[in-house]
Amino acid sequence: MQSNKDNRKDDLLNELASDYANYLVVDSNDEWSKLQSVIQNLSSNVEEFSSLLESINVDTSLCVDSLLPHIVAHFNQVKKTFRQIDKLESAVKKVEKSVSSMETELNTAETYLESESVFKTVFKPFLKPSNPTSPVPPVYKPVDIFKTETLWVEDSSAD
Repeated sequence: MQSNKDNRKDDLLNELASDYANYLVVDSNDEWSKLQSVIQNLSSNVEEFSSLLESINVDTSLCVDSLLPHIVAHFNQVKKTFRQIDKLESAVKKVEKSVSSMETELNTAETYLESESVFKTVFKPFLKPSNPTSPVPPVYKPVDIFKTETLWVEDSSAD
């Protein structure tokens, strides 16, 4: 039996040695062609990338040389538009403030005028007059509202 085990070990060793030997066998022509193919692919990718970078560089200089002067030329018109937007925003705020003040005054007046109940108003002629103490009406101060002609006045210092 011992020899059977030794034979089995020898077979395994021979098989292992053969496997290791096959790892070292290389078809250099086949491997060389594979390596050349990979190098050619890498080279073409690098050339494509370089071409892309060059086109970006050309487009950038085209942008800077031709489009930038047009942008600068239109900049003053854009500044005027921004100033007009600022004026419009300011005018809206003034109108909003005036409307808010007028609403406050209107609420005060409505509160005063509707202080008597509907019941008392309808039956007032039939009721005995009570004490002559009537509520003091609130003092009306006119609200300083906006004037449209002042909303769009040109400010010469803004130019």
